[in-house]
Amino acid sequence: MARAQSKLVTLTRPWHANFTEANHLGAAFMAEPHKFDSVLTRVFTASRIADNPLTAMTKGMGKTSEIESFDWEWELMGASSRPLLAMEQMDTSTKPGLGGLEIKLKLDEDWFKPGDVITPDKDYLLRVQRDPISDGNGYIYFCRLMDDDQTAFLKADYTKAGVQWSKMFSVYEEGGDQSGSTTYAMPMKLQSHLSTLRKEYSITGDAANQALVTALMDANGKVYKDYKWLKYAEAEYWIQWYKEKERSLWYGKSTNTVAGANGRAARTGPGVQELLGDSHVHHYSQLTEKLIREFLLDIFFGRVDMSNRNIVAFTGEYGMLAFHQAMMNASAPFLTTDSKFIQGSGNSMEFGGQFVKYNGPNGISLTLRHNPVYDDREINFQYHSSLQVPMESMRFTFLDFGGSGGMNNIKYVHKKNGYKLGYVSGLQTPYGPNKGGLMSNAKDSYTMIVHDQCGVQIDDVTRCGELILQEN
Repeated sequence: MARAQSKLVTLTRPWHANFTEANHLGAAFMAEPHKFDSVLTRVFTASRIADNPLTAMTKGMGKTSEIESFDWEWELMGASSRPLLAMEQMDTSTKPGLGGLEIKLKLDEDWFKPGDVITPDKDYLLRVQRDPISDGNGYIYFCRLMDDDQTAFLKADYTKAGVQWSKMFSVYEEGGDQSGSTTYAMPMKLQSHLSTLRKEYSITGDAANQALVTALMDANGKVYKDYKWLKYAEAEYWIQWYKEKERSLWYGKSTNTVAGANGRAARTGPGVQELLGDSHVHHYSQLTEKLIREFLLDIFFGRVDMSNRNIVAFTGEYGMLAFHQAMMNASAPFLTTDSKFIQGSGNSMEFGGQFVKYNGPNGISLTLRHNPVYDDREINFQYHSSLQVPMESMRFTFLDFGGSGGMNNIKYVHKKNGYKLGYVSGLQTPYGPNKGGLMSNAKDSYTMIVHDQCGVQIDDVTRCGELILQEN
């Protein structure tokens, strides 16, 4: 529903958007000839960037990249070796390799050289005997089982398509002139593009100079003395602007074909959730410490050094509660003599605390971070059936901000000179009534327009992931 209905509400005021007239203020009972002492406290998001956590963790901490074009590319180096995949079954014997016979394997690359010892599971070692032969979608290898027992043979299932074969090492005869293979990783090229965001508000001369019932206080506690509508309009404008930018960084969908009013594409860059579509994504029904531990081990195992396994989990308020409960359940055996959750004595007893960090095995360090976007009822309409809060509030987005060589894995990207701010003035200007200056129109009003081109980059999404609540 558009507005909350409560018996506690004694007065509602009509909403409006974009263009403010004096009539709007009168209809909302905000325009009065006298000034009163009541104070309306609104937080300026510009000075409290922490209300927008992704912006705070990237731009706010200097993790930014400035580019001169709308699109940008980056390269990601993968592992320098990998198992080769069997494309089809070439040896149909029930006991392949029996009696020292050659075994034929069709693999997807021609990486292995004569002398390389390859295996499907370490129990069976096969030596490549000859150079592979190209055959359709793969390469045929001729191998011998590394076993002096003439009755030994390869398990028949290992000759089938889909089996992975890895190189163990390379071995050669005395006086040989062959040598083992070396594989190289080639970088992958990734591409993304920025979103062009704009916002405006307009105000007439009468409205700009209209006194309000309420005073306005900024984030530092300063009360504005002139109590004019203009101060409230700009405060509200910036709050919404930074909130909308934050939403685009989380929820943006890569779009290149939607036309704007002038026929050009209204292009949108991908947000975090779209970027993580190819990362580790798991749907859960109940959050437990075991689930978190195994999920994070799956992300880091064999890929990230144990000394650098630091990750941040962004979630809503109910996600934070679920995390706390999961940690409480896991730590229950250790809390019987705890002095942290129960403090004080007599009539001054205190109880409580909240888990917001998890130090797991193998160097895992998880820090919880509240994401107000996931709690926002304006945009999250799928509700939990019993809790009646957005399902998104229990979504966990795991982001690894670190990187090798001092580089940042996640960055705020903006176009050089892409941020612009300006006024379209008539008889009214943002600095007061026009007193003989140039005008761009004949209206007794002015319009402020802000424009920015920005996006988010995640170099390696495989170091990130999401846990998404799914009701049974």
